[in-house]
Amino acid sequence: MFLIMSNFDSLTIVELKQRLKQEGLPLSGNKADLIERLITHHEGKDHSLGNNTNEDLPFLSSIKQNGFSSVQFDLKIVIHYGITMFMLILFFIGLNSNSWYLMENTERDGDPEQGMYVDETITLQFGLGDIELLYEANGIAFGYIDYEETESIDYDGSECRTIDEFSCDSFSTAGTIVQICLWISILCILLIFGLEIAKGFGKEMTAHLRVHEQTVVNICWALCATLPLFGALWYRIIVAQSEINLEWWDDYGFGGMWITMMIFSISFIAFIYYQQFSSLISKLMRTQ
Repeated sequence: MFLIMSNFDSLTIVELKQRLKQEGLPLSGNKADLIERLITHHEGKDHSLGNNTNEDLPFLSSIKQNGFSSVQFDLKIVIHYGITMFMLILFFIGLNSNSWYLMENTERDGDPEQGMYVDETITLQFGLGDIELLYEANGIAFGYIDYEETESIDYDGSECRTIDEFSCDSFSTAGTIVQICLWISILCILLIFGLEIAKGFGKEMTAHLRVHEQTVVNICWALCATLPLFGALWYRIIVAQSEINLEWWDDYGFGGMWITMMIFSISFIAFIYYQQFSSLISKLMRTQ
């Protein structure tokens, strides 16, 4: 079933038993047994959302044949997977972004009061695998000047090795770590979605396999929630400790993509593990 069952694995045993009691189900067994009982019960509810001929249909199959009106959506689960889809898109954007780090310098040649001057700006925008160099020239010299040129510099290329202001190896290493973290997170999210879609179309699994599937899903949630933050933190550590000569640069620092990844990664962890954090805080407050 897809977007109907609650995220049972995030609940405590006490909360699971409360759900079971509300549904009139047995309360015996360990946490895996309780989860399995709730999943089976909710799958029975999904099958009750059949078509007009009372044929039992899985969740997505029912939508396909009878439309969205044939099923009921849990708003919390819809929001849960909607935010996860947003993070998936953000990870893809991060892989292709050139705003993880920024260095910029502007110099003026000439004097505007004398009617001739040129402002030259060099901007280095650091991605995970290369640098985008932007050269801009604006001013007046025998006519208006408005020139712009862009060049891409690969971290492993010979041109990057000739630059003295920063270490290409450090940026390359930091970028590789972030790429690995983001790709693992992407694969985990796709696996979670794939399993839910398969169940939504009625792909049956044995009870034993379903219990192990829950463990795999738990691991995937943990990886896709924590690895992006881990990668962003290591990016800052490696880049900050590398040899960078900033005397010539007017503006520099970690770019918008790094800041965005940090903010949303922390928010995503808080969202995924909100119940666990709340339970832990409650326990700590009771012990004081």
